[in-house]
Amino acid sequence: MLNFTFLKGDQIWGDNALDVMKRYGTKVAPTDLTAISGGLMSCDDCTSENDLTCVSWSASSFAKFCVLCVFSTGNEDWYDMNERMISARPALPPLEASKISLKNIHKGPNGAQIGEYGEYPQMVAGKETSAKLEKLLETKSLRSTGKKYVFNSVDLDDYHTSFNATSYPEYEMDGKKYIRVFGRPYDEYSKLSTGEWVRDGKPYWVEIQPIEWLMDKSGWMVSKKCLFSGIQFDTKFKYYGDFSKTSMKRYLDTYFAKEIEPVRTREQIKVISKGQQEAVHIAAEDMANGRLERQ
Repeated sequence: MLNFTFLKGDQIWGDNALDVMKRYGTKVAPTDLTAISGGLMSCDDCTSENDLTCVSWSASSFAKFCVLCVFSTGNEDWYDMNERMISARPALPPLEASKISLKNIHKGPNGAQIGEYGEYPQMVAGKETSAKLEKLLETKSLRSTGKKYVFNSVDLDDYHTSFNATSYPEYEMDGKKYIRVFGRPYDEYSKLSTGEWVRDGKPYWVEIQPIEWLMDKSGWMVSKKCLFSGIQFDTKFKYYGDFSKTSMKRYLDTYFAKEIEPVRTREQIKVISKGQQEAVHIAAEDMANGRLERQ
């Protein structure tokens, strides 16, 4: 299991900031899941890829009582650690990042290196797809992969209840995977990538998609977008900068690090099985040809 963390303030801002942060910029966008789950968003600030931004945690403390955060403008800000509307942008140190193989590596804004690893619920499905999924669910015809994602169901303004784990099953349809979650927007600026405003209590189908990571030349990796919100950074009254002892770190270890590992759909398994059968057939032909040549 990978050891996820958050970037510290000096890795985000200043002369010693990660090169990839300087290239891509400090502004970060939320996934649709993040907006649906109550992430605090901007109504007009945009990333270098023209996506609306959100507010995200760092791993650094501020004055021992708050956590240093990246505001929607990309500048420094700070929030109480028991807030739920601040979004999470997981990162991997070089040693952990060296354990994985990235796919579809490409260049983003200003030459920022981007690659894919793992998967997670991210963007809402289209209206037709959502309607089809809803109908299949109603008729109990929708297939489950057996995998579940765990989020916090506690109200955003409930600061006394630390965590209430609620699981959401993963379904598959036409070779793609989805979860069904209910909207709980932070405010009237909670907006989806489709341009739709998040509605409280409305069911949304969110597609499981590959996670994109910004790759720094030092070996550090940080998710291009904030992947979830609604989780308190910690429930204590003071934070001295030891991220390993926080509630957020426990959530990353207990749920997130495990949930990003893919579960193959039935169609993917069929493709693999077909490929294996073809490989066996080819190997058998090669063996037969070898015997004929020796004769």
